[in-house]
Amino acid sequence: MDADVNTIITDMPPRIKSYVVANKDLSYTIVINARMAYGQQLISYSHELSHIRNGDYEKKCNVDIIEFNAH
Repeated sequence: MDADVNTIITDMPPRIKSYVVANKDLSYTIVINARMAYGQQLISYSHELSHIRNGDYEKKCNVDIIEFNAH
């Protein structure tokens, strides 16, 4: 994988586990919910990293389809 990936751990509402921001410099920032247990944080990080590796942020389709295919 050639992309630079930054990670931020911060408090978010419990319903949000994690998300990714595609940055203007072609890097990505994975944001992880600090309120989750460490094990869930690792699972969420892995999930978001798989979206980056799969090129999901370059796809032009519905996010629900991308999430369905990720699981």
